[in-house]
Amino acid sequence: MYKEKINLFISHNGKDRGYMEPFKEMIGPAYYVRDSSLDESEPNNANNEQYIKYRIIAPKIDWAGTVAVLIGPKTHERDYVNWEIEYAIKHDKRIIGVFLPGAEDSDVPEGIEKYGDALVEWDADKVISAIDGDTVWQQSDGNPRPSVSMPRGVC
Repeated sequence: MYKEKINLFISHNGKDRGYMEPFKEMIGPAYYVRDSSLDESEPNNANNEQYIKYRIIAPKIDWAGTVAVLIGPKTHERDYVNWEIEYAIKHDKRIIGVFLPGAEDSDVPEGIEKYGDALVEWDADKVISAIDGDTVWQQSDGNPRPSVSMPRGVC
């Protein structure tokens, strides 16, 4: 069976990096995932925030067609996650939020609330549907959630 290739950047709280491989495995039956996400295990001596954002992270987001944000209890507090969402918005990337398993009552990053394309529970069919372009808005338990997202590109 032919699988569609997808260039994906996975934005996440560093403490949630253990969910990255299960996430890619979950959508693996539908996609051949080419992942440009940051790997915190790779040594990096950079300590200048602007350098990290614009020389390390930005090219990885530019390469990706879709940005998936893994949402756990502290994701909305992470400055880099919020910056990655804002950068993706400005560069017209599809942005989907995905609640991690057990992430009930987790706050959603503001950029996803305002400009995200979809927000779904940890469910392969829902995630694949969101990546494919469906505008699905769910709570962490899969129940419908009203979208507060504003359309992008409309002046």
